[in-house]
Amino acid sequence: MQLRMILALAFIFCHFSLLQAQEDLRWINPLELPERNGIHGQGWSGLDYHRLPDDAESKVRKAVWNLSRHAAGVKLKFNTDAQEIKVRYVVSARQSMPHMPATGVSGLDLYIHDQRDWIWVRGSYSFGDTIQYTFPLKADQITSKNFDLYLPLYNEVTFLEIGVDKESAFSFINASKEELPVVVYGTSIAQGGCASRPGMAWTAILERMINKPLINLGFSGNGLLETPLIEYMTSINSSLYVLDCLPNLVRNTFTEEEVTKRIVAAVRTLKEKKPGTPILLVEHAGYTDEWVNNERKAAYQSRNILSKNAYKLLLAEGIEELYYLEKDEIGLGMEGTVDGTHPTDLGMDQHARGYYSIVKEILE
Repeated sequence: MQLRMILALAFIFCHFSLLQAQEDLRWINPLELPERNGIHGQGWSGLDYHRLPDDAESKVRKAVWNLSRHAAGVKLKFNTDAQEIKVRYVVSARQSMPHMPATGVSGLDLYIHDQRDWIWVRGSYSFGDTIQYTFPLKADQITSKNFDLYLPLYNEVTFLEIGVDKESAFSFINASKEELPVVVYGTSIAQGGCASRPGMAWTAILERMINKPLINLGFSGNGLLETPLIEYMTSINSSLYVLDCLPNLVRNTFTEEEVTKRIVAAVRTLKEKKPGTPILLVEHAGYTDEWVNNERKAAYQSRNILSKNAYKLLLAEGIEELYYLEKDEIGLGMEGTVDGTHPTDLGMDQHARGYYSIVKEILE
């Protein structure tokens, strides 16, 4: 009985201490601010943490609409001199998947952006109905720093607050209207499957490499070069359009003629609406089990042949500033995937480095 009493008192004390600690914090909800400033990685305003505008619900397939609620590529940018940053938030769906951990599906990632340097900040976390992250900053000298907080890759954020000490300075950073983003339209691989944390998606790695904003329009299993998505892309003033949809166009439901038609139509539409914006066509990066599965090897190789032929056709038509990234330049290694298809962090880094060489050249 005495032991139970001691444990009960200890629990009450710890719970009270936690509540007291949280009361000492100033909690900021970006969506409650008048201008909702500080939210980056979106092509349109007023989206909460989503990736397509509200009118898209009636224009895109239901699967695409549901995936557009995921916060892949969306991040918060802020400046603070706090010695500790806490984040509490709620997501709408399952927090993990069999081949992708909760830290990637539903987790956060925090980076310090210092001039051209990026510094990753380790966080401790607990997953429950409300997910909580704590990022300690115990450097020798604490000064105001710019932070990028990446949101979950495969989940919708329905509520989020950032907590800092009441005495700490804190302000959100608005997006630059002069700096045009790179827009990536792709599949689950572009969305971020199966990175261990949001900052390890190849799109996020590439964004840090080029130090330019990037908008992630990767839709798991649904990057199909569909007309509504291409039309939405044309409404974004971009420095580069990236079309990386071949991994979802290997299914038997898409004939060779249909695949070619979609590639050509997508490029023509983008160039018609945004003639001065470069376009990068990307080959299928391949399957890392191709040495033991000839069927999968033949599937991606046939699509890459179609892609290269479509590229040559478009060049022959006089399409300018059209670029091409081949499978071998991506350099996905045998041990770079979880399941032969979706990259691990190693595979994500290989993707980003493969992209970087050509994207840097295009943007210079």
